[in-house]
Amino acid sequence: MYGDSAVELTKELVRIESFSVKGKQKITEFMYRKILNETDADVRIIGRDTENPYVIAHYKNGEGCRLLLQGHLDTVSPGDMNEPLNPVEKDGAIYGRGSCDMKAGCACNYMAFKYACDHHLKGEVYLMYSTDEETYAQQTVDAFEKGLLPVCDLAVIPEPTSQNLMAAQKGNAWIKVTFFGRSAHASMPETGENAIYMAVEFINQFKKFTAEKYIRNTHPLLGQAKMNVGMIEAGTEANSVPAECSIVIDKRYLPNENITDFQEEIDIVAEEVKRTYPAFNYQADVIVDCTPMEIDRESEKFISVKKVLEETLGRQIEVGVFGGWGEGGTLDKYQTDTIYFGPGSNAFAHTAEERVGVQAVKEVTDGIIAVLNNKCR
Repeated sequence: MYGDSAVELTKELVRIESFSVKGKQKITEFMYRKILNETDADVRIIGRDTENPYVIAHYKNGEGCRLLLQGHLDTVSPGDMNEPLNPVEKDGAIYGRGSCDMKAGCACNYMAFKYACDHHLKGEVYLMYSTDEETYAQQTVDAFEKGLLPVCDLAVIPEPTSQNLMAAQKGNAWIKVTFFGRSAHASMPETGENAIYMAVEFINQFKKFTAEKYIRNTHPLLGQAKMNVGMIEAGTEANSVPAECSIVIDKRYLPNENITDFQEEIDIVAEEVKRTYPAFNYQADVIVDCTPMEIDRESEKFISVKKVLEETLGRQIEVGVFGGWGEGGTLDKYQTDTIYFGPGSNAFAHTAEERVGVQAVKEVTDGIIAVLNNKCR
């Protein structure tokens, strides 16, 4: 029953465009009304008329375990996807933008939440839907900082994991490094200081330094940290020496690292460059810092969840890592242990052929309900 309803809700959510501001407002209003009308939970929209509204619902029945079911309703752009808002079901899968990432997971979470309300499970269950995960990922931070979400014993995020458990993820930080030179006419470049040359020298040395450093710090599941210079901006015309050049570095960092480590790497390399390049001058600014997460795989909490899922689904559950970044990093930052367990493969997320299996949606719904039954009794 609940699994079938999750399949139908997935289709309803796919029909609602949730990339634009108006679309995000519409889909949060839709879920708010659904929760309000179909459950006895407390529910509210935060920032209803803002660019990124979000929904929080709370069910409580006495004292007990406190669980959080969290997901995001926003999607990436429909792009050149054919009929992105038409949830076609064929060959056992639902096609459409957001079907995999992660409207199916949001549907699973809702039906599990409704189950808790319908069956008067003991304890507390929170349900949160954000709409900025694909962009700034600050709404979950906002919810904790405002006291709208408490520290929970366990959180479930049904991002696409092929119905397996993901126990860790890397953090994702962006730092903008700006290099300052001195402008001059291109016919007399020696009278200026080319900021692009500064950037090139820095990038080359930064690549070498981080490659040597990262290999010395390897995580058993996540491997090494990764670095990429993804953006560069400089110059106004070819016949001028550019006085300023900026780059943006993306670092995927490990649970035993933080943003300070990233900043120190930049400073160490910059100081080394300056030894042989006296005019070298720079400024580093953090653009975004999305923290990593890891749950103790040897803990009773994790082992019991894995066992419950295996008993419910009748198969072995593989344990791995979440390949991209998800809001589990924020939850971990606020002392809430998190697992990723969701329908569909991340290989189809953000693609023109985005899809999620119907059976996968039913399995994940049953699995999350089983976890609630195990913890809230």
